[in-house]
Amino acid sequence: MKNLVVIKPSSLPPKLPLQLVAVIWLLLDRFDAPGWAFGVMWTLVVILFIVVFARLHRAQFKDVPGFGEE
Repeated sequence: MKNLVVIKPSSLPPKLPLQLVAVIWLLLDRFDAPGWAFGVMWTLVVILFIVVFARLHRAQFKDVPGFGEE
């Protein structure tokens, strides 16, 4: 697989999908979802975080001209 080229963290730090997880959890809680729905949600959240960390690990960081210079 080819490495993904992304902007350096000094210019634009990568974000974790924490807000998405919180919104889905609050939505399931609001609609009184059964326990198995929360289990499915947490399984998908774990898979999502594995993918995010794998992409960050394989990323090749590239600086944006004019940003991140000190």
